[in-house]
Amino acid sequence: MGTFGTGPFGSDGALDFLEELAERPPEQHPDVLRHMFTYVLANHGLLWRDFFPDQVVAAAALVAAALLGGEHLQHRLADLSDETEIALPPASASDLAALALDALLLVAGPDGPWHQGWSTEADRRGAQQTINDLVAILRAAI
Repeated sequence: MGTFGTGPFGSDGALDFLEELAERPPEQHPDVLRHMFTYVLANHGLLWRDFFPDQVVAAAALVAAALLGGEHLQHRLADLSDETEIALPPASASDLAALALDALLLVAGPDGPWHQGWSTEADRRGAQQTINDLVAILRAAI
């Protein structure tokens, strides 16, 4: 059974995404993220087949980590640094923030798939708080 926590990097799927990203040269990371968000937005019917909500949440959190207000996310990423090295996208990439927000809202907006299946009320609230924090950071950058 896999790990699935309420934080943006708290699942096996999120960690797998970060590890795959870390295998690419850091200068490619913004383009990989941009492609992912564009693909998610254009192919939302492929959710659960080609991509999963926790991967999109992790990617959006990676963008948010580079922005004002995302410092706590940088600390979470640093805690993962033993497992993977991730380069943050440039904070100046406001188009990346806008794409990240749109993709995040697709999978984790009200009643989105990210919010389905939490087994406890505390987990449901934690997951909602994660999304609220990410949305606030991304919106402030646009």
